[in-house]
Amino acid sequence: MDSQLALVLVNAGVAGVVLILICFGILVPKSVVTDLRSERDELKTALSNERDRADAAVAAASATRDILAAIQFGQRTTGPSQGA
Repeated sequence: MDSQLALVLVNAGVAGVVLILICFGILVPKSVVTDLRSERDELKTALSNERDRADAAVAAASATRDILAAIQFGQRTTGPSQGA
């Protein structure tokens, strides 16, 4: 029973030290964190650009649909049977 308690205490102590090292950035180098943050910012910018392009594509498709509908409507009202 005493050896199990000692083992649990030692493991808890090691885990505590590891957590403290992670919190202070010693175990995971800060350069890795800054690299990840800069990569995240680049990805956010790329995502914003993709959203802008998608919005432009939707607007273009909507305008094309409206133009085609207007052309079809114009063909119906001035078809060959009415023009002759």
